[in-house]
Amino acid sequence: MKTAKPLGAAALALLVGWWTAAQAERISFDTPEAWSTWSVPRGAVELTDQGIVPVPVRKRTNAALDAAKFAGVFKAGSAQAQAGLAVDGDPQTGWGPQDTDPLENWWIEVNLGRLVTAEKIRLHFAEDSPPLEFFNVLLSTGEQFFTNALVPIEGTIVFSHSETFGFNKSHLVELSFKHGSVRALRLQATQHTPGFRLTEVEVEAIGDNVALGLLERSGSIDLITDLQNVLEGGERMVDGDIVTNWALQTFHQTQTGKDVFNRIIFDLGALYWLDQLRIIGDPISAPARLRYVYANFFWYQVLASDGSRAPDGTLRWHEIAFLPNLPENQVETRNFDHSFPLQKVRYLQHYYPSTSEGGERTGTHGLYRNFGLISEYQMYGEGYPAELRLRSPLLDLKGIRNVAAVEWEGSEPAGTHIEVYTRTGNEVVEEVHYYDKKGKEITQKKWEKTPATQRGPVDTLQSIGSDWSIWSPAYIHSGELFKSPSPRQYLQVEARLLSDDPQVSASLRELHLNFENPIALQTAGEIYPQQVKPGQAEEFTYFIHPTFGGRSQGFNRLTLNASVPVAFTHLKIGDQDVQGVMDTTAEGFVFTLPAVVKSEELVQLSFRSTIFQNRTRFDLFLSNTQLGEAVLQRVDEGDASAEVASESISVSLPITGELLTNVSLAPVVLTPNADGVGDEMRLEFDALKLLSPRPVQVTIYDLAGRTVIQLAREGLAQHHTFNWDGRDQEGRLVSPGTYLVHTEIAGDSRTQTVERLLPVAY
Repeated sequence: MKTAKPLGAAALALLVGWWTAAQAERISFDTPEAWSTWSVPRGAVELTDQGIVPVPVRKRTNAALDAAKFAGVFKAGSAQAQAGLAVDGDPQTGWGPQDTDPLENWWIEVNLGRLVTAEKIRLHFAEDSPPLEFFNVLLSTGEQFFTNALVPIEGTIVFSHSETFGFNKSHLVELSFKHGSVRALRLQATQHTPGFRLTEVEVEAIGDNVALGLLERSGSIDLITDLQNVLEGGERMVDGDIVTNWALQTFHQTQTGKDVFNRIIFDLGALYWLDQLRIIGDPISAPARLRYVYANFFWYQVLASDGSRAPDGTLRWHEIAFLPNLPENQVETRNFDHSFPLQKVRYLQHYYPSTSEGGERTGTHGLYRNFGLISEYQMYGEGYPAELRLRSPLLDLKGIRNVAAVEWEGSEPAGTHIEVYTRTGNEVVEEVHYYDKKGKEITQKKWEKTPATQRGPVDTLQSIGSDWSIWSPAYIHSGELFKSPSPRQYLQVEARLLSDDPQVSASLRELHLNFENPIALQTAGEIYPQQVKPGQAEEFTYFIHPTFGGRSQGFNRLTLNASVPVAFTHLKIGDQDVQGVMDTTAEGFVFTLPAVVKSEELVQLSFRSTIFQNRTRFDLFLSNTQLGEAVLQRVDEGDASAEVASESISVSLPITGELLTNVSLAPVVLTPNADGVGDEMRLEFDALKLLSPRPVQVTIYDLAGRTVIQLAREGLAQHHTFNWDGRDQEGRLVSPGTYLVHTEIAGDSRTQTVERLLPVAY
């Protein structure tokens, strides 16, 4: 393992497009070739001239049209060159045998390349010629012939179902099924019908099987049991091949005296809309005499998660399917179907026991050699994925550079949006992996001793080093200021395409990273005091220690952004107070110095603010007006001054459960008689720790508990004021007496109330 550059600048330039103007530079991803350097969920998106475009999951598909995508094969005993024309979706083209060829060669075979669950098969014969009158249709699940040692014989296929047609006069022949498993079909003429043409073979499947390609789009399958933590072979459940299967090997289990439970956890690699599961459990590789040692289930539960997390960090799960404990589940029922409301699913957990009744391992047919048999686990849904994550390679900025902004263009229909994240660092790690001819990883020493003709590939994988930042907060709008630590040499970007509507999707057309020489080579910033009382105005000092060198350009402007109002008080560099121009902004203020600073003296920026939210963050940016308004460098958290122990740019509140504080109510007595004195109640308080708008409600009750009026709004952590003029909900003045002022805030984890009595007199 060693430090290395991730992708050479010259190679990267060929792929992604570099733009340079003066000292500013840009990396652009705006072509299919550039986007191909990204890690994307394969099969869930397409790389086109329009950028990265999501692919929808479809219902009622013609699986024959997709056969080539799954390495399907189209063969014919006669006129082989025309075989593919019967599955091209064009009714004007088709296949027909040579009239002079023998009848045994009048056949065509369509292999779909994977197992599909079909509802109908339609054979379309050309309208301008006679249809085939006498023929057989043979169907196969993909099962192969096996040797006595249960080894499948390559290139063979077993057609286990057939239907015979005679005296057919129809140009459309349809076969119907109830969830039929089909991988290949063969049409064999049994009598001559000169001149017929088969224009289209249509296999109507229930939809696109999301499980296919799960591993290729960076999904995963975890297999866990109470007796064994590491299991292998889960990929055989999602390979589209019914011959391969997975089951728990039960012959190794000893009597435990307790139930043994097992979990199959699928990560789909993207957030899909699902509404149907099909679990196929036929032991195709087993001869009839061994069928009953291959068992499916006693019972099972299927849980789903959209990827959201519980407070303890674990996935939130909910049940979408349940199979009750029935004797026929074990060996009589081989395929299981479940439908449920369309919903977002990223993870599936199939939970089942391999013992019953206190540890018994036997069912009605004795000891099972394999249990929980699954030949194919099929997943169906509809619509565009709800979330897709796309990740760039590690990008080398060719030295310590300052990234100013991330810009992108894309399509965001209603109900969709694009989010972008970044992370940065100065170190990358290179790992070299060696493989043999069969793809098994081996040591470098063994690889070097292997003859050159027997060696497999060598892969160099690059990963982030120990100094990289965590992923930034989301960029919601193109052109936002860069949110990761900068300047740095290396950068990585993640884009997410999100949709709350399965019928629409966002797409990402192009993305640009603007960067240039740093303002300062390094910066460290910290704020003091680090903890304050809520709702009280405080003076803070932002300590900044810049380091210059190399191509750093210096600064003459400081921009402070915060979620609370801030007021500049003064600036000191070293021991000198500095005068300049202060301008307020919607997010804080900008202070422009009279000259560019390149000295490494301590900078102290003082300001006043009032804090209502724990971990209130203050972001400071350095800039140089000679470089333009868009070039800003974020100050990193760090140890800027030995005089303070903060190393943080966030201010916290004391650890309490309070959501309401600093409550005041005036006047002492409400006298709404329009004399200008005590005519209106004024309730003031500070709302604390509200991360997002939450209900803030003030209700006036009489002493009998009846509601007089309700005043409510959605509020954030801030100072709130409510006024009441002594009138009820209908606008009538209330009667003299004592009233209860009930204030309530519904926070993220708790609700807090405060009550005060208010006399009303005239």
